[in-house]
Amino acid sequence: MKSEESTLIDAIGKSLKPSVSGYLVRNMFYFDTDATLEGKKIPSSNEERLNVDIETANMVLNDLIIVGERVCLNCTYNASSLENSINDYFRDMLFGMGYKEVKDQTRHGISTTGKDAAEIDMLLTKGGKEIAIFEGLKLDSIKSDYIDDHIRKSIINYNALGTATFIVAYVFSADFEAFWDRYFNYIQKYSFSLKIKKSLSNLSYPNAATRVAMVILTRDGFDFPVYFVAFKIS
Repeated sequence: MKSEESTLIDAIGKSLKPSVSGYLVRNMFYFDTDATLEGKKIPSSNEERLNVDIETANMVLNDLIIVGERVCLNCTYNASSLENSINDYFRDMLFGMGYKEVKDQTRHGISTTGKDAAEIDMLLTKGGKEIAIFEGLKLDSIKSDYIDDHIRKSIINYNALGTATFIVAYVFSADFEAFWDRYFNYIQKYSFSLKIKKSLSNLSYPNAATRVAMVILTRDGFDFPVYFVAFKIS
């Protein structure tokens, strides 16, 4: 808008009708969002777009890890805690961290039956754009049907746009390292219904109670990251 300031001032001036209202346009002030929009450009390639999406997803991942650390240290969360109550904690903490557009149980996508709209655990958006899908699950062992259901829902049923996805496991296991090895091997052998662009790989350990792996999938030629995160809950 700055580049068209003279035209803008003239148009506003005519609308104010100074001879009648007595108001004159003396200065124009612009919000920072104007400058941001002017400098924003569409990625020149799909690879560049994917890199931008991963950069954004990694910022979300860092915040999820911070929240997860609090859950791991909170003795009120244990094997008897409901999955939804832990989901609610993540939702509330993310809201407090500035995710003002966190949407809980949004009717989004298609249910597993294929007949109704789906209820997603959490959808994070920014500037009107989806930036992350969050799907939580509670595990004390490798429950294949349960894990498969959550993977399918988050990357197929809920995810028509190819949004970065976070499948977050709340783990109740005495041997967390052994559990993660079994869980990682299971996901590594999982038959994704989408094409795999980049195979599953372990990311660096943020702390002793957190593990993260990432795979890049392709939906109709559109690549997007899927993160598998596990937190050891007391």
